Amino acid sequence: MKKAIIALIVLLIAAAGSIAGFFAVKNSKDKEKQQEQEQLEDNVLFSFDPYSATKVVFSKGDETYTVNLNNDVWELDNKEFSVDQTYIQLICTYMSNLTAEKSYGRINDEKLEMYGLKNADKVEVTSPNGTYTVYVGDISPTGDYYYVTADGKDNVYTIDSQQGSVLKLDRLLIKNKNIIPYGLADIKSFTTYDKDGNACELTYAPESQTWSLPKEYSALTLDQTKVTSELNMLVRLEAEDMLDEKLDDLKKYGFDKPYGKAVVKGLDGTEHEFLVSAKDDDPTFCFVLVDGQQVELYYKEDLSITQNTPLTYISKNYIASQMTSAEGFRLNFNGNSDSCTFNIEDRKCIFNGKELDLKNSELYVAFNNFFNAFTVMQLSGTDIENVPELDSPAMTAEIDLKDGSTVKIDLVKGENEKYYLFRDGEYTGAYVDETMIKGRNSLSDFYIKFTKIAGI
Repeated sequence: MKKAIIALIVLLIAAAGSIAGFFAVKNSKDKEKQQEQEQLEDNVLFSFDPYSATKVVFSKGDETYTVNLNNDVWELDNKEFSVDQTYIQLICTYMSNLTAEKSYGRINDEKLEMYGLKNADKVEVTSPNGTYTVYVGDISPTGDYYYVTADGKDNVYTIDSQQGSVLKLDRLLIKNKNIIPYGLADIKSFTTYDKDGNACELTYAPESQTWSLPKEYSALTLDQTKVTSELNMLVRLEAEDMLDEKLDDLKKYGFDKPYGKAVVKGLDGTEHEFLVSAKDDDPTFCFVLVDGQQVELYYKEDLSITQNTPLTYISKNYIASQMTSAEGFRLNFNGNSDSCTFNIEDRKCIFNGKELDLKNSELYVAFNNFFNAFTVMQLSGTDIENVPELDSPAMTAEIDLKDGSTVKIDLVKGENEKYYLFRDGEYTGAYVDETMIKGRNSLSDFYIKFTKIAGI
């Protein structure tokens, strides 16, 4: 019994020793965790609402850029250039939860000198709760991180180099990278010049909220959707890279012989322009000179807008009349002279004095195709430099409308298989090509098919 008691006492002592050891180890680990937690907390340099910021200051030495938030728009205090709104907001967001990767201990002169922090880049973000300031020194020898210090903190820290690089002062990062400083609703006119110098001018009327080409094209229908689509892409276009800021030699990038040019006027009375330089052997990129100073890099296909012609924005289908709006016509072409009256609702038709039953589906389709062949034309181009005379037209169609009016369409043969389009005796500024008159699915083709089915 005594031996058993002694054995139990030994076990209790051993157990007590184990418990004491357990608590000693536990206390040690708790201290380590506490230190780790304190270090993690210390590495959090800033914590604030990124959307509360009202001012951002970038500086290094004598160079300073102060950006203020005015009516939800970031603006440089001296208005020297417009500001990249996205970049400034990203800086505020990045600073709002800026967290270091490592701490290199207490700040002292030796460390400031060693890590490039004596002449550091400085970023200050101000919000109603205060100003948050970070100083960015050198990049590490391995290129993995930057050394930083922050107001309110006693240590030198490191942050990831890729993220930290955006905090280094770079004037071109602050500058607006949009090719033009307008939204779509701010543009008054937009004029482009292609590589041959041909101009295409679009003008906006705020009252009607419509775009127009010069009056020489007023007989043609402008595709408003096409215009807004093209300009929407332009106003959102940002540079892939910012290059020379003040170019004094146009030949350096080929701007002495530009690929294209654009002049944009704003409703506020301001005006901006850009030149495009593109090389035939580089299908990917092109250079852009903005307002005669800033050189920027873009994808070439994004600047194809400078090669647009008025035809780009004009509805390609020129409709002289819809069949549902007409009740007859007289047609002269290829030596033929035909006349027709019809009632499309009743499917009745008299062609050259012969009554036809358009209730016959085959005949109706043939008649519809024939009618559309001279009333709905596919435009091939525009030409307002060479105004043709209405002389010896290759085709004349007079369409009688239900409202009692008449539309007259003439096609006059020009050079290179062009047929100039006239309406009511006036040149429209556009032309069709010879496939309108001859060949498969042309007026001649549909005329033959119709008269054959009609037995005329």
